[in-house]
Amino acid sequence: MLKASYYYLCPRPMGGWILHKEGCVNLSKNDKRVFIGSLYTRQQALAVAKVHHANAILCNACLSTFICPTSNSTAIKPARAATPTRHTPKH
Repeated sequence: MLKASYYYLCPRPMGGWILHKEGCVNLSKNDKRVFIGSLYTRQQALAVAKVHHANAILCNACLSTFICPTSNSTAIKPARAATPTRHTPKH
């Protein structure tokens, strides 16, 4: 079972928001950071972050694909193309 982690959004100096995991070296202690919840994966945290701030991005220090241990197992796979299906008999 996955362990939940705390996730925060911090404003970027040039605009937008950065998503951080608790314990990140780049997580600022300022009043402007926003707690978004206790979540299980970085994809889940990013989805919640984008609900509040559409321009949120992942922190390169704590949530990059090279560092995050769950990046391969929980990666979002591309959707397959839809295949049309006939539901009525062909005459």
